[in-house]
Amino acid sequence: MNFTVPPRQPRGIVVPGLKSRASLPCDHCVGRSLNLCKPLDDTRLRRLLALGGIRHWKRHETLFRAGDPMGSFFKIRKGIVAVSRALDDGRRQIVAVRAPGDCVGYLDSDGTYAFEGEALTEVEACAFDRRGFDAFAADHPDLAAAVTEALSSALKQTGQAMLVLGQLKSTERVAHFLCEIDALYRDRHIGGMPLVLHMSRGEIGDYLGLTIETVSRSMGKLKKRGLIGLIGSDGVVVLEGAKLREVGKVGATPVSAAAAAF
Repeated sequence: MNFTVPPRQPRGIVVPGLKSRASLPCDHCVGRSLNLCKPLDDTRLRRLLALGGIRHWKRHETLFRAGDPMGSFFKIRKGIVAVSRALDDGRRQIVAVRAPGDCVGYLDSDGTYAFEGEALTEVEACAFDRRGFDAFAADHPDLAAAVTEALSSALKQTGQAMLVLGQLKSTERVAHFLCEIDALYRDRHIGGMPLVLHMSRGEIGDYLGLTIETVSRSMGKLKKRGLIGLIGSDGVVVLEGAKLREVGKVGATPVSAAAAAF
C-alpha cells in the first residue's frame, strides 16, 4: 500500500487563507479579539487573510529592515518580535517588544520601513500587503477605526517609554521592564513561571538605554532585595510583585504594556 506524504510548508512561504469555516486559522489565535481583527466577522477575516497569508521566522531572523521598500506588514500569531532602529556605528535602540496580537512593520517613511523587526523567538505571523490592506480598510470604517485606535495606543506607549528612559534610574528601569514584560506575557498567555524574558542582557540594555553591565548589576540588586529570583540566563521569578512595581514606578505610568498596538 502506498502512502503519499504531503510536502512540508517551507519557511517564509505564504499559507493561503482557506475557505471552509473549520479551517479559519483565526479561531485559536489570541489576536482574534485584538486591534484590526477585532471588528471583522469570519467572511471579512478570510478576505483579510487573502491579502497575504501566514509566514514563519526562526529566532534572530529579520522580518523587515529599516529603509527597505515596504511590502507587507505583520500581525504576530506566535512568538516575540523586537522593533528597533540602529545608528551607522551599529548601536541599536529597541523601541518596542511585540507579542501575539500585536502588529509590526506598519509604520513607513516615504514608502520604506521606518524600523527593523527581529524575531526574538520563533515567530509565526499573518502577512498583509500594505497597499491592499489600505484599500480594504478604506471600504470598512470599523477596520479603519481599529487601526487608528491601535496607532493611538502605540503612541501612548512611546510616551511611556520616553518617561522611563528620561526619568528613571537604572535599577528602576529594569524593575519597570520586568513588570512590563510580566504583564504583557500574562495578557497574551505566553509561558508561565519562571518568566522567560527571551532577551539577553544586551538586548534588554538596547531597550532600556543601559549597558550590559548595568543591566546585570540592576538585576543583582533586585535579587538581593528579595524582589526577584534569577534562573539561568533569561529566567526570572517575581517574588514581590507589589514592591517591584513600586521600584519601577509602574503606578506613575498609566499606559498598560499589554494594550494591543502596532
